[in-house]
Order: sequence, then structure tokens, then C-alpha cells
Amino acid sequence: MDRYRPRYHLTPPRNWMNDPNGPFQSGGEYHLFYQHNPSAPEWGDIHWGHAKSLDLVNWTHLPVALAPSRELGELHCFSGCSVVNDDDVTLFYTSIGEGERNPTSGAQQWTAKGKDLRNWRKPDINPVLTAELHGELRITEWRDPYIWKEQDGWRMLLGGTEGDRGCSLIYHSDDLENWSFKGIFHQGDESIWECPHLFRFGDKAVLFYSPSGPVRYVSGTISENRLTDVLRHGTVDFSGWEGYYASTGFVDEKGRRILLGWVPEGRGEDFPASLEWAGMLALPRLVNLKPNGALAMSPVPELETLRGESRSFADVSVGQAPMNTGVNSTSFECLVEIDRRTAGTGKLIVSIFATACGRENTDVCLDLATNAIVIDRSNSSLFPNVHKSPVKGDLPPADEAEPLRLRIFADQSIVEVFVDDETCLSARIYPSLDGSDGIELRSSGDMVVSKIEVWEMKEAEIRSEKK
Repeated sequence: MDRYRPRYHLTPPRNWMNDPNGPFQSGGEYHLFYQHNPSAPEWGDIHWGHAKSLDLVNWTHLPVALAPSRELGELHCFSGCSVVNDDDVTLFYTSIGEGERNPTSGAQQWTAKGKDLRNWRKPDINPVLTAELHGELRITEWRDPYIWKEQDGWRMLLGGTEGDRGCSLIYHSDDLENWSFKGIFHQGDESIWECPHLFRFGDKAVLFYSPSGPVRYVSGTISENRLTDVLRHGTVDFSGWEGYYASTGFVDEKGRRILLGWVPEGRGEDFPASLEWAGMLALPRLVNLKPNGALAMSPVPELETLRGESRSFADVSVGQAPMNTGVNSTSFECLVEIDRRTAGTGKLIVSIFATACGRENTDVCLDLATNAIVIDRSNSSLFPNVHKSPVKGDLPPADEAEPLRLRIFADQSIVEVFVDDETCLSARIYPSLDGSDGIELRSSGDMVVSKIEVWEMKEAEIRSEKK
């Protein structure tokens, strides 16, 4: 058994996975594509993998959807989106080739069509967009189309760099084939913006982008092809390249806004080279907009179907000596609630993947004095060069009337942390010792914890469709 392959996160059957692409739901069935190298567990030869699900928990891998058309000069099918228009599904993606078709200055936007969701045809109209649309404006690193429909037609966002600043650019079409450039939708201070996408909330909108660091968002209003009246700049997940990147989203048939992201693999010189896969997707997250412009994010409730045996505690005094929860597992969900009015300014630490001898563990630390949440991996693995730096995020503003809620989802080699459904962190962890499956709590002093509940998580069904 591969001890590092997750039990309830989506991984590729074999080889490489990165960005989620083009998720949608049709007829009750979810479809999801992803960046995929079918030949090796490393980046390269980028295709689009394809999976389907009825519940966002159990998945079936389908045949590869897109492959580079070598005869047309393609080397890679970079990220993009799906458009469901009546009975037609069209994939839009960034086409990369050799020489002048390079990612920095020669990207093109292509389409593929398919009615049976198995066989995808690239029409002769490709490329549907080239950089010539921008006129004298020089845009580099131009990629990752995202499309939605307005009353007067279709809109597309693409990421890129203008000058030395990352931006999202906006385009208009009446027919999904002929596009006009409408300008820079929004621009930041980072050097690159990848995977721009947005959610609408009435007259408000939230723009997401990946700037080669933690995924960010900007909430505001769309006015004349611009994002204006900005309410909030925020961080989707504080982990960046080491834990969560290249997000995308869609609205399902229930009207829920669902966010997906890629969890990269961390490897060092002594990391097991025998893994036949690399990369996974983070748990699907429900997204809502708070009145102050901040995002609310929580794992989809369908994950509760995987909850197995549990242990619970109420009004427990936790001190410096470790409190053993009595659960030994490397795939679990843990809920901790603290009364802010009595918690003081101490630290509460949930130690996971812990050995009984204390040689190996990872600490999820709530620091109420500095209003920070930290995943401390310094004692997490004997592999010397695998990601071991701490991951740190800011706690949401305190509401003294509500308990502080910490949710931890651990799954073999991934940990996702949610604090009050607003602050999110993700981290890769590779326990290397036998018996690294303990779950313990301790604090910097005496702290009363209102609620502790730990569920062992059952394995999701992840299979491949028979040919």
C-alpha cells in the first residue's frame, strides 16, 4: 500500500496532476478536468485528465479528454474552462507550442467540442484568440481562459502580465467564436496572475487569481468591464505553492458556488522515488460572500458521508501535558471549539501524525496572542529536503459571542485547516516513521476546550472507467 496516497482526496490514477480545469455539473453529474502528464509523475507533456462524480466525494476517472495536437504544432494543453451551452459542452484552453508559440509571448486560446463528454474535437476555427487582439498593448504570460454569460453575451477572463504587473483581461463574444478585447479587468502588484476566475453574488463579484504564491481574491462590483468599488483584498489559502494553488470554480445545479484547487507534491533527495503519482486536488469548498466583502469557505457537506467511528469530548481542561484523544489515524476529521471569552491569549496545539515516543509529529497551533494559525512541520518527517517550513495565516476578526471553530482534515500526506470558515491553510506532510498516527492536544497553559470531536474517515471510491 502507498502510505502517502490520500484516501479521500482526488489523485490521478498514475503520473502527474496539477491545475483543476473546467468543472461543471449537468444532469446531476459533476465533471472535472485537470492538467495531466500521462507519461510520468512529473510536469510535462500536458494533457487534460477527466473525472466524473455524483457527489464530489467518490470519483470515476474517464479517458483523457485533451491531448496536444503535434501535427498542429502543440506541445501542451494548458489550463482553461468548460462552457455548457444548451446541449453543447465546449472546452477553452491555452495552447502552447514550440518557438514563437512559447508560454511567455506566443500563447494562443483554443477550443474543443464534445457532445458525449468522451470524445473531443478541435474545430478548424482554432486559434479563437491570439495576442493580436491587444493591439499595441503588450501582454505576456497570457493564459487560462474563464468564461461566463451575461445578458448581452459571453465574457472571458484571461490572466497575464502587463509591464511588470499581473492582471486579468476581459473579452466579449456573442457566439463563443468571435471575441473582442475590452481591456484590463483588474490589475495587481504581483508579477504574474494565473487562473483568474470569479463568482457573482448579486451585484457583487469576487475575482480569484494565482500569483505564484498564495491564491488571492478581490471583492467588488463589475462596472463597464472593470472590477470597481473594491471591498476586500484577501487570501484564499495561505499555503501558496507548497499546499494550494491554481484555483477554479463553478456554480452547481443547486446554485452553490464551489471552489477547487491543486495541492502540489513536495519531494526531496531522499523522498521515495517509487511513487507512481504526483499531486492531488484539495477538498471542494463552498464559497459565500460576507457583508464586509470577506469570503466564507467550508468543505462541501457531502464529505460527512465518509465519517466513521468518532470520539468526542466536552468542556475539557487542556494543559501542557499532551491529552490523547484515543484516536490513531492518518485519515481523519477533527473539530475543536473554544469559548473566546475564557480562552485568554494562550496557544492551543493539536498534534497530528504523532508517534508515541515523540520523535515525529506535526503541530496545528492556534496562537490567540498573535491571532495566528500555524502548521508547524519542523518535526514532521525524516526526509531532509521535503517541504518542512511552517505555514502561517491570520485568524479572522474575533466575534466574542461565537466560539472559535477549528476544523482539521488530514489524509495520509495532506492537511487542510479551516478556522471559522474564513482562514484556510493546506500543507503536505510525509510521516516517515511507523506509528505516526496519534492525535493529541496541549496548550501553553490551562485552557478549557468546549468541544473536541474526531472522526476516522472512510476511503472514498476513486476508480477508473473500464474501456
